[in-house]
Amino acid sequence: MGNTINLNSKSSDKDALVMSNGLTDVFISVLSLSGSRLAKTADEKRLIIWLSEKDQSAVGSGVVGFDISDMPWNTQTFEENRQFLLQTVKLAKEKICWENLDYEPNTEFLFPQLDKFYNLIEKFNVMDIAQDNLEEWLEIADKDDPVLNGFPLCPKHKTLLTAFGCQVCNN
Repeated sequence: MGNTINLNSKSSDKDALVMSNGLTDVFISVLSLSGSRLAKTADEKRLIIWLSEKDQSAVGSGVVGFDISDMPWNTQTFEENRQFLLQTVKLAKEKICWENLDYEPNTEFLFPQLDKFYNLIEKFNVMDIAQDNLEEWLEIADKDDPVLNGFPLCPKHKTLLTAFGCQVCNN
């Protein structure tokens, strides 16, 4: 079992990222590390928290695949947020904050997936956004959810916390 990341529900399987559960954990962890370091705006922090919630230790193995169109995009700041995610991937490939991991990711497996993700984000445009995802995601958040409470960071990893805690600590 594994996880698949697509552009949207209509995208071709040839463009999809298909990863094992272990590789998915590493993929999300390195994006959480670089994105948490880079994120400045609330929209950027929300995107990283949403990605970090793809935490298999909390929701189960093989069930965290997603469509990029379902992410909590803000149509008003779409281009800035898209550029932010592209930069997040670049920083992950530069191994930013990897010293906070207690293992060394296998770049032979990880980097091609980061490249595919970068290409999907690069292709993605504002017309592809699934409407109301941001509002719906925030609406169902518990009142104690970090996404609604100032975007706290894990004291150990300096990653944005999710409703499940620190994605890096959990994995």
